[in-house]
Amino acid sequence: MQLLSPFKPPLRTDFLAPAMVWVIACGLMIALRSHFNLGNLALLMVLASAVASLWLQPFISILTSSVAVILFNWFFVNPRFTLTVELSEDALLLLTMLAVSTVISYLMKLTRSAADSEAKHELQSRIATENAKIQQVRNMLLTSISHDYRTPLTTLMSAASTIAEQAGRVSPDKISQLATLILEEASQLHRMTTNTLQLARLDNSKIIIPFSWESAEEMIGTVAIRARRNYPGRIIHTQLPDRIPLLYVDPILINQLLDNLVDNAVKNSPDSEPISISIQTDNEHLTISIQDHGIGIPDEFKTKVFEIFERVETMHSALDSSARRGIGIGLAVCRAIAQVHSATLEVKDTLGGGATVILRFPLIEQPEQPMESGV
Repeated sequence: MQLLSPFKPPLRTDFLAPAMVWVIACGLMIALRSHFNLGNLALLMVLASAVASLWLQPFISILTSSVAVILFNWFFVNPRFTLTVELSEDALLLLTMLAVSTVISYLMKLTRSAADSEAKHELQSRIATENAKIQQVRNMLLTSISHDYRTPLTTLMSAASTIAEQAGRVSPDKISQLATLILEEASQLHRMTTNTLQLARLDNSKIIIPFSWESAEEMIGTVAIRARRNYPGRIIHTQLPDRIPLLYVDPILINQLLDNLVDNAVKNSPDSEPISISIQTDNEHLTISIQDHGIGIPDEFKTKVFEIFERVETMHSALDSSARRGIGIGLAVCRAIAQVHSATLEVKDTLGGGATVILRFPLIEQPEQPMESGV
């Protein structure tokens, strides 16, 4: 469609470009007047008028062309240095030059109007599309909140009501189970709320993120310890090389990113299968891989899973209902965090079944380490 859109001529108000065009044209006509006849010189003037009209408003362009025709008559048409014209064909030539210049100026006006109209329509279409997307996101968010937030809240209220109203008749074991359920539901609400707020925060282009030099090994260790505590029945493996470059990141954001990826791997794989977190480095990148042995992600969803509110239900068909919970923004937050760190996220199949999420950071020049003084 862009090939068919009208060309919009540039419009200048300093008159520098058209003045240069006319100076060059006049210089050529003076230099060539002894070698070419009047008709050929007139073509140069018409060309100059056409080129100059690219920068001028129609009225100014017509006025400039009229002055140019008068000057052409004064300097080049016999008798020279007068406004009279001896030959009828010379008069016709002058009138034709003025008519052509006027038509070109009018055509330029139509071209600009068509280009302005198309640009206006494109802007309106873009605004309408963005508004539709915003409305769609708003509707999806309200739908998700009405379901995914209401479910844990209902469970919390039910468990708390049971403890409050039947505390004397409920066994300690039952109270412990209810307290554990309350903690799990509160943790789920906290996770969804944190992800929602973080996504809104990162969507602000004016946000200033405090980067610092951090150890990837320490961040991985912290995430692994937290995952083992949150999922005591799961095996969390870490595979780290001996020498790991530092990353210039916001450690809070990266910890949230890694927590989301590990939580996603745990919830989408059987309890008996381990989760592996590994680091590989080369001269340009540091790569963190989170690997599970679950059902995996179909190829057509490997990029869509990082879109907001996208959830691949087929991934959860063989797992418990907890794997289907959430409003579908955890991986969208991961992508947003990766983007502000100039990192990339991709999903690949795990050998033997499952999914591996690969987080790749570009390596930059490492900071100088202080030398240890000898004793």
